[in-house]
Amino acid sequence: MARQTSLLYQMAQKLIEHDDFSILPQVSQAEQETFADSGIRPLVLVRRKWNTAQVVRLLPADRIGTGQIEQMLVQEALYLRQAKRQNGVRKMYSLTLFIFTHWRSDDNLNAIARTGAYAGMGKTTGAVAVGVDLARGVFGPAPWGPAAEDINLAGLAELVKQYAEAEENAAQGVEEPEQPLRTQDEWMEQMLVLSQAKREEVAETLKPNQKTPAVTTILVLTILVWLFGVQFPETVLGAFLLIPEAVRIGEWWRLLTSVFLHYDLTHIMFNMVTLYFFGRIAERIFGMPRFFVIYVLAGIAGSLLSVAFSPHNSLGASGAVFGLFGALLAFGQFNRKAFAMTIGTSVYALLAINLIFGFIMPNVNNFAHIGGLIGGFLTAMALGVPNTPNTKRWLFALLYAAFAALALWIGLTTPFR
Repeated sequence: MARQTSLLYQMAQKLIEHDDFSILPQVSQAEQETFADSGIRPLVLVRRKWNTAQVVRLLPADRIGTGQIEQMLVQEALYLRQAKRQNGVRKMYSLTLFIFTHWRSDDNLNAIARTGAYAGMGKTTGAVAVGVDLARGVFGPAPWGPAAEDINLAGLAELVKQYAEAEENAAQGVEEPEQPLRTQDEWMEQMLVLSQAKREEVAETLKPNQKTPAVTTILVLTILVWLFGVQFPETVLGAFLLIPEAVRIGEWWRLLTSVFLHYDLTHIMFNMVTLYFFGRIAERIFGMPRFFVIYVLAGIAGSLLSVAFSPHNSLGASGAVFGLFGALLAFGQFNRKAFAMTIGTSVYALLAINLIFGFIMPNVNNFAHIGGLIGGFLTAMALGVPNTPNTKRWLFALLYAAFAALALWIGLTTPFR
C-alpha cells in the first residue's frame, strides 16, 4: 500500500510541477465514503486556464467495476454543470484516472476510455476516464476531447511503468535504493506547499507588489492638463488638439499632445480608470521605462492612423490606452502560460467590449483605437519583457516604423475631404 500511495502522490506532483495543477486538500464526502475501505485517499487536482477549468482525479479502483465507472462519470458530469457556474467559468472538464493494482485486459482499459461524455452546446462540460493497470505497468488510451488537453499523460505513463518495474524487481529480490516512507498526511502537506509555490510563481510574473510611478505620473499630468483646459479651452485646444490639416502643415506635436486632452469629465474618467487598472498591470510587467515608451508610441500610432483615415479633429488617451491592451497581448506571446492563467480572459473580454462599444457609439474615433492597439502591440514586442529572451526585437521595431510611416504617408498624400 505504501508504494501505491507514493505513486499517486508522485503523479500528483508531476501534474503540479509540469502542468500547473493545484491539489485540493479535501475531496467530496461521497468520494471519501466510496474509497474509505481502500486505505488510500483519492486525490483531486484542478487547473484554470482562460475561461476553462480542468479537474484531474486519481482514484484507487480495485473495487470498482466498469458499470460503476460509467455511473460515477455521469454523476461527475452533472456535478460539473453546477460547479461551472459556481466557479465562474464557461467550460469545465474532469479527467479521472482509475488506478488498478490487479491485472486488467487491454479490452477493459479501452472500454474505460470510451466511458464518459461531453455535454452542453459546444461541449462545455465533460467527464472522461483513463484506466491504469499497475500490475502490467500499462497506462490506458487517452480519451478524446478537451478534458485531457495540455496534460502530460506521457509523464504519468512513465511513472506507472517505473512502478511496475520496481514491483517486478522486488519480486525477484533485486535491491533498489530505499525511498523514505511518508504518511498520506505528510504527502498531502508537501503537495499543498508545492501547489501554493506554483501559484505564487505564476502570479509573480505580474509583480503584484511593485509600485507604478509611470501610471501615477500620467494620471496626474492628464488630470492637470484637463483642469487647465477647462479654464482655458481655446488656448489648450487651439495649440494641442489633433487637427489633421494642422499636422499636414508641420505641427507634429499634436500627434502626442492630443493624447492628454479630453472632452469632458465622463471622457477623462473612462480613460483614466482603464489606465489605472490595466496600466498598472502593464507597468509591472514591462517596467517603468518600457511602459512610458509603449504608452507614448501607442498614442502616436493612434493619432497617425486617425490623421490617415479620419477627417475629424480628435483628442483623448483612448489610443494610448488601447496600446496597453496591445502590450498585454504581447505579454501573452512572451509568457503564454501566465497570461492564460491570470489576465488573459479579462484582457480579451474587455478589449472586445471596448471595440464593440466604439463601433456602436457615435463620435468615437475607432481609427485611434485600432492604431493604438497595433502600435502598443508592436512596441511591446520590440521592447520585450525584462529578463525574457526576445529574438525578434528588430523585426517588430521595423514593423512599427513601417506602420507609422505608411499611416503618415497616407495622411499626407491622400487626406480626407
